Amino acid sequence: MKQMIIVALVCLNASLLVALVFGAGTPSAEAQVIGGGTNYIVMTGYTGEGKDALYILDLGKRRLTALRFERKDNKMRFVASTDLRRDFGRTRKDD
Repeated sequence: MKQMIIVALVCLNASLLVALVFGAGTPSAEAQVIGGGTNYIVMTGYTGEGKDALYILDLGKRRLTALRFERKDNKMRFVASTDLRRDFGRTRKDD
């Protein structure tokens, strides 16, 4: 009986090792595509009140939008949105 348990554990370890070796070749996740594959950057953080927040930066429209997560009803609520061109007072020549 003891020998059967040892054989089962050795087989289990061998199968885990095989899964680890073949699983190591999978590509890693990327937070953002290099070369501007998308026009959005999404970040998480906190609001001034210490609540969870989601910040969305729209690179095409140059807008920053903040959403707050309400735990009581599990919904995202709009907090604010701002025009970054106006806020920074600069425009590019192609705008």
